[in-house]
Amino acid sequence: AMLARAGCGEGEDLIEEQQEEGTVTNVMTPSLITLQSLAAFDGDVKTSSLFPESLEATARLANSCHIFVFDICSAVPRRALRSMSSLPIWRAEGGLGVDESYGILPQQYITLVGEHMLALVQALEPFASDHEALSRAREAMPGAKGVAMQSWKEFAASTGSNVGDEDIVISLMNGKDLAAHVMTNSDHNYEEDEDELRGEEDNDETDKAVTAFCNEWLDVVGSAVTGRLLERILRIHHLSPKGCEHLAVDLGYLLNVFSALGVAGHPHPLLNHFAELARMGAGDLKEMISASRGEKDNAAVGVMRAAEVRFALIRGVH
Repeated sequence: AMLARAGCGEGEDLIEEQQEEGTVTNVMTPSLITLQSLAAFDGDVKTSSLFPESLEATARLANSCHIFVFDICSAVPRRALRSMSSLPIWRAEGGLGVDESYGILPQQYITLVGEHMLALVQALEPFASDHEALSRAREAMPGAKGVAMQSWKEFAASTGSNVGDEDIVISLMNGKDLAAHVMTNSDHNYEEDEDELRGEEDNDETDKAVTAFCNEWLDVVGSAVTGRLLERILRIHHLSPKGCEHLAVDLGYLLNVFSALGVAGHPHPLLNHFAELARMGAGDLKEMISASRGEKDNAAVGVMRAAEVRFALIRGVH
């Protein structure tokens, strides 16, 4: 009965709006937090749920919303990356000279991804312009990043690693456990900039809420795109020296896009790591893999080392 009253509304939940043709009565719908608080005794879902099925239903509803929004926001990059593993440029013979390599432009598939990520900011902001709608959307955000996990599971599988533990996939996706083991580029800092954080503190609460909402979805989509791109790279059959140069340019372009977005945790450290693997000479790559053989400080690092071996094999380095 409590849930029914919250769902259907009572007298105090009715709002009368005066319009030209008369008075229109609107019924306020309950927020996700309201439904969850009614179904749980003291907020502890695991130990004191009065209506476990209701809690599960609200969780499924939130997850369905996550999947729906994610499918729309990530449709363009997923389509662009679908066939990138079979591009003929990867196996093109011959290398480019130093002077000629500066003229390489990012390929169309990666510019589609980058342009979409930049446009996504403007696409998300209107949905955060209404304060009430924004507050309700934020209530449903916990767990949204889970929809990005599938691409990272497939990336781990493409390395030949048997990753059955979801915590390992989460660690791999977050990238923090990899930071001390990847090749870095000072222009693409994985950590949040302190000046940027201080600047965010100066914004008013409304602007911070809008920024947080947009950044959360940029983080989800960006993480899924990164995992999918890395997985697609490891599905390439052969990378020639010329193909490596093009791949390094493509990854450099996406690194710049993510840096411009300024979302915490992006660009992912593996993006720059793969770009450096593509730039390395065959001898240096072989030496690096030999030196790091057996180095597995944690399971996520083990997956990364397996990815390096797979990448070397794609390049013909044994």
